[in-house]
Amino acid sequence: MQNKFLMRKYGKTFYWASFFLDKPKMNAIFSIYSFCRKIDDLVDEAKNTKIASRELLFFMRAWNQDRSHPIINVLKNIPKESWPNPRLLKMFLNGQISDIKFFSFESEKSLIIYCYQVAGTVGLMICDIFGVKDKKMRYFAIDLGIAMQLINISRDIYEDSLRNRNYLPKSFVGKYTSNEISNPTKGVAKKIDIARKKIIDLANIYFASANEAIDHLPKGSSLAVKLASTLYQQIGYKLINTKYQKNEKRCYVGILSKLLITLKIISLYLVSFQSNLKPHKRYLHKHLAKLPDVHY
Repeated sequence: MQNKFLMRKYGKTFYWASFFLDKPKMNAIFSIYSFCRKIDDLVDEAKNTKIASRELLFFMRAWNQDRSHPIINVLKNIPKESWPNPRLLKMFLNGQISDIKFFSFESEKSLIIYCYQVAGTVGLMICDIFGVKDKKMRYFAIDLGIAMQLINISRDIYEDSLRNRNYLPKSFVGKYTSNEISNPTKGVAKKIDIARKKIIDLANIYFASANEAIDHLPKGSSLAVKLASTLYQQIGYKLINTKYQKNEKRCYVGILSKLLITLKIISLYLVSFQSNLKPHKRYLHKHLAKLPDVHY
């Protein structure tokens, strides 16, 4: 029940979409979300990097030694086969470690690798819950995770700057400190708007790829994933029309818009038919060579 409330509070888009899943899958999604969220919070809410490193190390030791830990305990109510794959968890933790030892990204490559680590891996964890073993389908799950994380980054620019993090690649925006991002001049704000649009445009490329495979997911899962994808992409569409400023409020999709989008997705779902799965665009994973399950 705690996992459900956590997702309802912090993962509103995923919680909304989860109602189209059967109960076992829904509970597994709630648990995986809580697991990843608590690890993320462990890093983000620590008073300093030393404490964050120590707490993350305690968790990693507990996981490797199969011992009890508050974060691991959120998985206790789902079958062991639905727990995160160790190699995917390792990649996810690498992303968290990079947040502790944070350095601004130099280029799009660094950005995409990070998005794979903290979100593409989660897409693969969800594949395991849905029983998706086809490696070709898993390529598209990585793309959806990357797309959603790119939207998170474009949405949370101001919030992240308050944590002394700037995820905007220097090749997109130039070299600015977190303080310059949180207290922007008009010139800096304009450059942030341009960089944000580039990131959203990049996200839309990955959304388009992911959408090619959603209809091929197991029955009962495709509708939930399609809805989550569409709602997340809608956040990006709203952000493109937003001018960056100090104290920027978090952008979200309102209830009425969610209802209208949900009705549209259901209508399309009822009359849609499954076409042949198109080949995955290999170049989308060019920055991810040799990472688990990637197409490169």
